[in-house]
Amino acid sequence: MVARKLRRGADAGDIVLVRVREKGRSLRGEVVKVLGLSSDPRNVYDALFASVETSREFSAKVEEASVSAARKEHGSHEDLRWLPTVTIDGVDAKDFDDAISIGRTDEGGYRLWVHIADVTHYVRPGSPLDREARRRGSSVYLPGTVAPMLPRQLSEGVCSLREGEEKATVTVEMEITPSGEVKKSRAYRSLTISDARLTYEGVDAFLRGEGETRQPELVRAAHELSRRLKTRAAMRGKLELDGREPEYEIDESGVPIGSKVRRSTPARELIEELMILANEAVARMIRGKPGAVHRVHESPDAEDMEKLAERLAAVGIDAEPAPENLGTISQTAKSDAVNYLILRSIPRAFYSPGSLGHFGLALENYTHFTSPIRRYSDVLVHRALLGDEAPEDVTAAAGHVSEREWRSTLCERTADAYTLMWLMRDRVGENLEGVVVSTAVFGLFVELETGPTGLVHVSKLPGWWRLEPSGVVLSNDTIGASYRVGDKVLVELLDVLPLMQRAELRVVKRL
Repeated sequence: MVARKLRRGADAGDIVLVRVREKGRSLRGEVVKVLGLSSDPRNVYDALFASVETSREFSAKVEEASVSAARKEHGSHEDLRWLPTVTIDGVDAKDFDDAISIGRTDEGGYRLWVHIADVTHYVRPGSPLDREARRRGSSVYLPGTVAPMLPRQLSEGVCSLREGEEKATVTVEMEITPSGEVKKSRAYRSLTISDARLTYEGVDAFLRGEGETRQPELVRAAHELSRRLKTRAAMRGKLELDGREPEYEIDESGVPIGSKVRRSTPARELIEELMILANEAVARMIRGKPGAVHRVHESPDAEDMEKLAERLAAVGIDAEPAPENLGTISQTAKSDAVNYLILRSIPRAFYSPGSLGHFGLALENYTHFTSPIRRYSDVLVHRALLGDEAPEDVTAAAGHVSEREWRSTLCERTADAYTLMWLMRDRVGENLEGVVVSTAVFGLFVELETGPTGLVHVSKLPGWWRLEPSGVVLSNDTIGASYRVGDKVLVELLDVLPLMQRAELRVVKRL
């Protein structure tokens, strides 16, 4: 209940931030801020930012501190400005954490330099900038907008490895054998200049032979090395699930006007493999150092594998899942729905002072070093690597960044669900193809070809349906019918409620 005098002019349909107190058995509120009409996605994104205690803006004190920090001169950085260097990112990227340089050795191997923005040169422990970055934990990316971890003066300015600009970086230099094994590595502060701002799309076109690129020899060598690293990763048991992510088209005012599904490409894999290599090298360097945090992903236990085996059998896949063969099962099934079942059976990754291994990457040592502009965990790793001041309680710091990461992930997923449904608000009544990705006692969840997941409620199905013990099959014994995870269906979109992240569907037929 919000009294009229405490509404700050808010009206029905507005999104508001409310300060709430309990009075008797009821809740009383006061509007703190009116964000605007709920029909505007930009207001919804602001509300989502607020829900995880972040925003696109910073306090005046933090902004002033960023301006002062940006004036800091480069210190004792090794001069690598002579080295051909490129960044490879999405076309809409604004902050550039990482750049690469690479050359071939006389033995047929490679010398690789991975250059990462030297954020800790500008953000000192305990400073207002540091306290705010730690509180936020990470940047949060929503369609067409971002709540950055650091003010734009740093994140998009002085720390960002923009083309043609001299930047303070931290470089991991590695000597690599022809098969992709790291023989030697070292890390040091450096001074670099990006010679070219390349995009995933442009590099992919070049690798297909459909266009030119700047620094072509560098790109060819990096791609060649990434293929060899990918082969090594497969041999050691890296879990590859080939996920799909939504990608949005945004108009000039910041409103989404379209979406498409994005999958991994050779250019994205190129950067991913080289960054994993650098992260692994740094993880080895920081073991036992004060303030070090590692990226930990525990192996699923026997009970998780038993449940997965039951679910796979229920959807017609005869396999005996074990931690070491999940990738093989995924590659054989070639099904996003099966990938979801596998993901549900493995633990979440987190940060820890101890190096406990990374199951998904099949590595004994791993950390996050390559994105200090947008992840506070990487700031901690840079400080441990370079001998800077460590936090008093490393366990608490690791727990905090893990919790902030999870909240940010949920915020981004909520924004995706909302946006994909908002883009379908004018398609009610249309028939769409989809795949059953989950089942419940009350119906089927169907992921549509356009990206969002909607519900076919059991009331929209004929007769009485029950959820089988496996949890992945909904069946009707009377008519001898069932729907299981992985089934392809044609559905009618009956209604869509973006703010509720709810789309109501009806099965038209099986496909």
